Amino acid sequence: MPGPLDETYLGTLCHHLATEPPTDGPWVSRARGWAVPGGGTTSGAWLRASGDPSTLYPAALEAGLPLPLTSLTENRRQIAAEENALGAVLAVFAALVVTAPGRRAHLPGGPSIGTVLGGLTRRGGVHDMTVRATMRELGRAGRQAMSRLVHDAGRARGSQVDLRTVAALAYGTPGNRPQQLSTNPTGRWPGTLDGTSTWTPVAEVLRDAVFASYR
Repeated sequence: MPGPLDETYLGTLCHHLATEPPTDGPWVSRARGWAVPGGGTTSGAWLRASGDPSTLYPAALEAGLPLPLTSLTENRRQIAAEENALGAVLAVFAALVVTAPGRRAHLPGGPSIGTVLGGLTRRGGVHDMTVRATMRELGRAGRQAMSRLVHDAGRARGSQVDLRTVAALAYGTPGNRPQQLSTNPTGRWPGTLDGTSTWTPVAEVLRDAVFASYR
């Protein structure tokens, strides 16, 4: 069983996102191509850009986001988790920003990514079917989970999201059981660490999705 991850970078990324959204710019059009069928092409990667620093890091610098702490570790799973979180944040922002009010796709304290997905199911038809398939993939940490999530976010036209919830959800690697964390820097889901040493972001995301689907 994989050991615990160092969550320093997750905290750094979420702390930044608490006050600063990604900077809109040319990187957005590139990031909209990161979610591909089958998931990431590099071992441990959720998205195509994750595991490809030559693609991911320039986009992050353009967006003004902190870079992963890869120089501090040789643990490939740790590096993958940090790059996965960064890549997912950028990709979801890119998917939403085109139709978000005032191009403000990131809203600290706003809807979680689960709430955005759940709202999409209420539109019925293909939206409902694709989101339910995405939720199943997320629940088993499937390799296609994050690519599906990004595509679904793009269908949620006019939506805003708290990207800190995306960062926590993506802070792990596909193919293992859903990641558990020992800190919660998302600014939401209070009580997740009451009486326990870890929490599971995907459980909170799926709970939000189900709740939003019945509103």
